[in-house]
Amino acid sequence: MEKRFDILAAGLMVYDILVSPVDENLFTVDTTHLDSIAFKTGGDALNVAIDAARLGVKVCLGGVVGDDAPGKYLIEQAEAAGIDASGVHISEKNQSSVSVVLCRPDGQRHFAYYGKANNEFDGTAITDELLSDTKLLYIGSMMSLKGLEYGPLAELFARAKKAGALTAMDATWPSDGIWLPKIEAALPYCDIFVPSFDEAKELCGTEDPREIVAFLHSKGVKIAGVKLGKKGVFIEDFELPAFNCDNVVDTTGAGDAFMGGFVTGIATGRSIYDSALLGSAVSNCCIREIGAVSGAPDMTRAESVIEMFKNGTLK
Repeated sequence: MEKRFDILAAGLMVYDILVSPVDENLFTVDTTHLDSIAFKTGGDALNVAIDAARLGVKVCLGGVVGDDAPGKYLIEQAEAAGIDASGVHISEKNQSSVSVVLCRPDGQRHFAYYGKANNEFDGTAITDELLSDTKLLYIGSMMSLKGLEYGPLAELFARAKKAGALTAMDATWPSDGIWLPKIEAALPYCDIFVPSFDEAKELCGTEDPREIVAFLHSKGVKIAGVKLGKKGVFIEDFELPAFNCDNVVDTTGAGDAFMGGFVTGIATGRSIYDSALLGSAVSNCCIREIGAVSGAPDMTRAESVIEMFKNGTLK
């Protein structure tokens, strides 16, 4: 029986306020004059959902928002992108999660984050019926989802596997400095895990990409890798260099863009390598615009970027 959704992206949903440009002088002067301020969708789960939907696959979104204007905006934007938001629940006690994103002139960014609504998400609202109707479950921003830490993530992934869904997740930096213990029980049920280099160092205790992959395999992960930022990505046994971009505008959401393309590739039957190419193309489009998903391409654009990368004409 055909499944209703290619991807169920669940976890972090954030209302992003992007301000640009700022630098280290921000706290040494009374007033910083900005060139731009923008209100965008954010959070790994929502970013990946939008990136995947733009590529043309069927996507459902799961998470928690407040009963407020930012929450309504996040749901509206998801639905406008063609995403089924029936997995999003409204908190009765917390405001929607918000990030103030401080964008430096070189494209790097820093976040000031309020996340109490996201902390309510514990996976229990993701029903077995929904998991059975999904090809791939992606959890965005583990380490920033307190309700999923330790046992609940393992329970959710075990239910997903029993329902016949692939499982994938991404990490982020924990505020308390605790890493592996929060997710270790879930790793035997995890099909795809490609953390960033800084995250992988903390989780795996090594800076060597091959050793990172070997460590994650030893914990039960089926497809393992590490995002290397400007250097590209290392997955399983190959390194794919970053696609060229002569005009980096904003790196917000670049890692999410890669994951959006990568899990779309896997969910639609592409090889690991071809899925990495698709993820890299989506990420390359992302960093050319301000905001996490402003530059998200459709599949035709993504395939064009891949071809330009292959023939060396990508600028």
